[in-house]
Amino acid sequence: MLKADDVFLFVQVVEEGSFSKVANKLEITNSVVSKRIGRLEADLNVQLLYRTTRKLSLTDAGRALYGKARLAKQALQDAQDTVTGYGDTMRGKIKVTAPAVSAQVIVSDAIAQFCQQYPEVEVELVVSNRVMNILDEGYDLAIRTAYLEDSSLIARRLINSDWVICASPAYLNKHGIPTHPTELEEHDCLIYKYEGQGAETWRFIENDTEFNMQVKGRIHSNNLDSLRRGALAGVGIAYLPRVLVCGDLDDGKLVSILSNFVGKKLGVYAVYPRSRQPDKKLNLLVEHLRGCFQNRKEMFY
Repeated sequence: MLKADDVFLFVQVVEEGSFSKVANKLEITNSVVSKRIGRLEADLNVQLLYRTTRKLSLTDAGRALYGKARLAKQALQDAQDTVTGYGDTMRGKIKVTAPAVSAQVIVSDAIAQFCQQYPEVEVELVVSNRVMNILDEGYDLAIRTAYLEDSSLIARRLINSDWVICASPAYLNKHGIPTHPTELEEHDCLIYKYEGQGAETWRFIENDTEFNMQVKGRIHSNNLDSLRRGALAGVGIAYLPRVLVCGDLDDGKLVSILSNFVGKKLGVYAVYPRSRQPDKKLNLLVEHLRGCFQNRKEMFY
C-alpha cells in the first residue's frame, strides 16, 4: 500500500530537483530520501525518476504521478491551513510561468513587490514563450497573452493588449508608407517565428470582417524584442504588442501604420487549474498582478 508521506516526498524531490536539497530541508540523510523514493517505486512497480550524477528527470510514469500528487499535496495543505489558521500567514511556494514581454514589462517587478509584501512566500518564475502544460509541468499559475480556447483551466483576464504595425521613419522614408495590408507584399516584414511555425500570417480587419495575410521578410525570431530592434534599425515592418513599443512610438523612433486595419487584440490572462480553488496566496498574487497591469494600462491600449 502506498505511503502518503512517500508520495509527498516524491513531489518535494521533483520540485527541488535534488535528493540532497530535500534531505537538507527535512534534516535527514540522502540515503533515507533515496530509500523512500525506491520504496515508492517498488510499491508502484514502476520507475519514477531517471537518476544521473548531474540531475534528476521524470519518467512518463513519474510525470503522471507528479501531476496528480502535487494537487493532492496542495489540497492537504489547504485543509490544514483552514483548520489551523496557518493560511492567515502567507507562506509557501508558487511556481509561475510568463512570456518574455509580460515578464519584462510587468510580471518580474510585480512578483518582486509581492515577495517584499509577503516575506514567507517563495515564487519561482520561469520566463518562456512556450505554452506550458501547467498541470503536467507543475505550475501553479501561467500568464498568457492569447485567444484562449475552452480548457480544464480557469482564466482570469488581467488586461487587454492591443498590437500595432510599426516601422522606423527611416524605413518608411526609403520604402514608402503602405496604406492597405495588401501593399505589405512589397515590403520586408519582421516575422515572429513561434514554436517552430514557418511563414507568418498577420491578422487584419476591414469593414468589420477579419482576414489573414501572409507576409515575408528576411528576419525571423521567436523573440518579440528582437523584432522590435530590427524595426528600430530600419530593417522592416513589425507587428508587435503596443506595450513593447509604446516608448518608441512616443519618442518618434517608430511610427504606427495601418492602424485602421489592425486586427490583433489579445487578452492577458492569469491561468490556473480548475481542479481546485486557488489558495489564498495564489488569489492574492493574481489580484496583485491584475492591479499592476491595470496601473500601466496606458501602455497596452
